[in-house]
Amino acid sequence: MAVDQVQRLLRWTGFAVVTQVLVLLLFAWTLPGLIIGGPLPVVIVACLIVSGQALTWPFIYRIAARFHPLLFPLLSFVLSGLFMLWMINLADDLGIRGVRIRGIGTAVMIVLGFTAGSTLISAIFSLRDLPAYEWFVTRPLRRKYGGTPQDAAPGMLFLEIDGLATPILRRAIDAGYMPTLKRWLDTGSHRLSSWETDLSSQTSASQAGILLGNNHDIPAFRWYDKSAGTVMASSKISTARVLEDQLSTGHGLLATEGASRWNVFSGDAPDSLLTYSTIGDGSRAKSGQYLAYFLNPYTLPRSLTLFGGDIVRERWQAWRQRRRNERPRIQRTLKYAVVRAATTTVMVEASRFMLLADMFRGVPVVYTTFFAYDEVAHHSGIDRPDAFKVLRVIDDTIATLERAASSAARPYHFVVLSDHGQSMGPTFRQQTGMTLAELVTSLVTPGTQVIADLRANEDWAHINLLLNEVAQQDRPSARIVQRTVGKGAGPGDIEVGPTRTDSATGATMSPESDVVVLASGNLGLISFPHWSSRMTYEKILTQFPDLVAGLLENAAIGCLMVQSASGDGLVLGRHGVYYLETDTFTGENPLAGYGAHAAQHLRRTNQFANAPDILVLSAVDEATGAVFAFEELVGSHGGLGGTQVEPFVMYPAGLSFPDEPVIGAEALHRVLKEWVAAIREAAP
Repeated sequence: MAVDQVQRLLRWTGFAVVTQVLVLLLFAWTLPGLIIGGPLPVVIVACLIVSGQALTWPFIYRIAARFHPLLFPLLSFVLSGLFMLWMINLADDLGIRGVRIRGIGTAVMIVLGFTAGSTLISAIFSLRDLPAYEWFVTRPLRRKYGGTPQDAAPGMLFLEIDGLATPILRRAIDAGYMPTLKRWLDTGSHRLSSWETDLSSQTSASQAGILLGNNHDIPAFRWYDKSAGTVMASSKISTARVLEDQLSTGHGLLATEGASRWNVFSGDAPDSLLTYSTIGDGSRAKSGQYLAYFLNPYTLPRSLTLFGGDIVRERWQAWRQRRRNERPRIQRTLKYAVVRAATTTVMVEASRFMLLADMFRGVPVVYTTFFAYDEVAHHSGIDRPDAFKVLRVIDDTIATLERAASSAARPYHFVVLSDHGQSMGPTFRQQTGMTLAELVTSLVTPGTQVIADLRANEDWAHINLLLNEVAQQDRPSARIVQRTVGKGAGPGDIEVGPTRTDSATGATMSPESDVVVLASGNLGLISFPHWSSRMTYEKILTQFPDLVAGLLENAAIGCLMVQSASGDGLVLGRHGVYYLETDTFTGENPLAGYGAHAAQHLRRTNQFANAPDILVLSAVDEATGAVFAFEELVGSHGGLGGTQVEPFVMYPAGLSFPDEPVIGAEALHRVLKEWVAAIREAAP
């Protein structure tokens, strides 16, 4: 063991003893089953508990792991409690009197309290519990999969940081929030490149392209499907299933030997866990036991403490933002704080645990998504300390994986990437005093039913994914989840969170609506359900004569895309028209400020069967990249303008990245597929 590792272990041991003393004193005050007679015995017993836990936890883990995965958490807690009782009795036998525990329930509470106290104090004083995590999590996992044959063929971990743009990543690195990634760049082990998303610049479209190699006909995060007469939402498990069935060729990025973790699509992986498109597909749930093993006497209280701490942190950060009057900003509710905490703590911790297990199992290729930064950046701002502190947690997780790679079943290459970026700016409602749906309502004939979904419901989707995955692991667990929140729902149909309603009228989303207004960041979609095919520009002018002109008169709207009667795509601005088929424009170019490839992206979307009757892009400030989201989000993505179209790829220096720009997720898919093939071909 290296000198610095020994020093870290000694520091952590001293810290653990102090924490255990505090926990014992606190519980003596609150639990009638714990009796303390003096300060010195408490210190001695705390030393015995810390050393005893470190020595016996691997054996407890091994014993509990022999039983059913659902029994593992319960059994490991009971065994830990019995050990706690034994340690107190041992101290009494050795003549160290003054501490007594009555009952195993009190002993289990102390086991929980020790880890929770250590985690909380570590967070307060900005300490990292690396030795504890290594001892109680990494080491047992390494032993559990110690029988995995060593393989000289390298593996690859794709670690996606959802929503992080290249310029924002560079700022975070320069500000010291991501020391692991900075070291990779400084030492030359990795290189950093940028690529450009398609339209729409959001996770479902990007991951379909990256993982499946095909993201055709996904125009936005949510859209109106005229053929089906329904709104399709990327946050729905049923939508992800349908899309993967349509788009998959069977030769995705993870085909044959790969594993998918916390993704929208599986990439055709035979091993898929916590992936929207494969919920309910038992044939691909090869690692379901991970979820149970994650609930051990160290990780469970640690995660719960981090969860509670992040709720407090979010409320404090929201108050501080209001006090400082930071602009732009949005309202941050207590419900959001709970959703944020689940994303930034439980999901990150579960990902770290699963990836460690995958590495010790020797899984050749794994792709996972960290949703935490995207969640916080939406509500706090894309380059504010609130969001950068989440990147520090992700960087720590990557560092844990890097350390574990030295003893994994095979050597691993790390690729860190993002699926899209985010752009900043006040919302459309803040800028204009009304929502896009309210603007449309004011421009159509009175009595026209305008139904809208402009709310950011992506937040709850990840929680629904977790609930549905847990419900599929085992019949008893499925019954518990179904009884609690499922109410008879089938596989993948459990859904909690706010229902989708009209932002203006409160009416439930209905295909009988005259007009449907949807949003993905600063991308707005207006559809007319009564027309079975896409309405032409000429028909729109006839049926809704004031709509197009009224939209363009609004200064927060930049341009509209419609289809002419001849089938050509038109981009309309206040003082000019862009003709997509001929790449020409008259008057002022309405696409100025949206990027060099804006016409290419819009032309592609215009060919989709699911393209809206009117596609709306908010205005963009060319100097700052600010946009006006049609959702109530201060950081947004889904359209064009600003840094939302500038995701990154950080990859080992031995791999090659194209010299020409990589435009679109399908193009990036081809690059990543070549990397996977290259490391396999280079294997001894």
